[in-house]
Amino acid sequence: MTAEKEGAEPGAHAPYVGGASVVALALGIPVLISMLALAIAPGVLQMAQEFGALTAQLVLTVPAMVMIVGAAISGYLSERWGRRAVISACLLVYAIAGVSGGMAPSLTLLVTARVVSGFVGGVLLTSVYAVIGEYFEGGRRESLLGFMSTAASIASLGLLVVMGYVVERFGWRAPFMLYGVSLLLIPCALRGLHRGLSAASVSLSWRPVLRGWTFYLLLTGYTVGMYMMVIQGPFLMAAKGFTAPSTIGQFIGLSSLVGAICSAFYGLMRRWLGFRQMFVLISLAIGLGLPLAAWAPSGAWVLLSMIVVGVGIGIIEPTVASELLLRTPEPLHDRAMGVNVAAMFLGQFLNPLLLAPVREAYGIAFAFTAVGLAYLLAAGLFAASIGHRWTVKPQVP
Repeated sequence: MTAEKEGAEPGAHAPYVGGASVVALALGIPVLISMLALAIAPGVLQMAQEFGALTAQLVLTVPAMVMIVGAAISGYLSERWGRRAVISACLLVYAIAGVSGGMAPSLTLLVTARVVSGFVGGVLLTSVYAVIGEYFEGGRRESLLGFMSTAASIASLGLLVVMGYVVERFGWRAPFMLYGVSLLLIPCALRGLHRGLSAASVSLSWRPVLRGWTFYLLLTGYTVGMYMMVIQGPFLMAAKGFTAPSTIGQFIGLSSLVGAICSAFYGLMRRWLGFRQMFVLISLAIGLGLPLAAWAPSGAWVLLSMIVVGVGIGIIEPTVASELLLRTPEPLHDRAMGVNVAAMFLGQFLNPLLLAPVREAYGIAFAFTAVGLAYLLAAGLFAASIGHRWTVKPQVP
């Protein structure tokens, strides 16, 4: 690799070139992470009948909390054993723990399986983000980050729709069997990733990583809204008279489909929109879509709200991850992406804890409206920080 240009961002260049196996990992692992919640989301109402509403929601989201732990130590694991070994081992454990959850005879064992799945999920997602920084740069990196979200969103759509029918026919435990597909990615990790540790051309200090604290805080706040449809959506749909798991899956899955389309064009968007402009768009989409869903008078209006929200949720992750990869030296990408993933899934875990009291006190429509208004306020703040000068972001070579 050539030396970085003077004044270039510390994470702008990649020391390796990624092939098809690396791309397969980059697209496949986000799908596995989406599966942690979305594969069993259509069965949350059935699960609630057995364990209670809040317990069922926490079973759904507890992997997100444990992913914070996995993400936090992922950097240490990769620095100690290398990304190739860590990713391969975690793919194996993901399959075993995931399938075990569906066969767990008690709530304790079910939660244990979900905890293990969440831990390895945090390591996997952190590691694959770091792999992208290690194997891709410039426009290829931006495009692949977008396609990662596209793959996850398309998988989300399929999971919500198909698993709805699976739950109706076989019960809420059946979707757990799907977690075994992670075994298919192990050959890609063994074939595509280099042996050994990542190059350490800079001191492994936490200081460059922690400089991005505003991005981590921002991501936590936005993932609370990003998961409103998945976590709170079934209760909103039930309040509107839509109780069939397949119907709920179709409604919520539409937002994932729109997110997939938008994230596919993420690389193109970044040629013209900078970080703040992207977050104006994200904030407006979520801020308008959530209240629209809350007060939708018919199913058609609910579908429209899902489309509006989908515009925002498809581009949150690549926008923040791209900025952090660019600002952090490559040997520290594991640590930066670890904090990034921790921040993202902290928001997912906080969603039911923050929204359940509001929902119980004021109703689900009020909860959706209040969260939406908060994002509209954020859109105004981002727009004000830009002023009237919407500068064009130059394409990274």
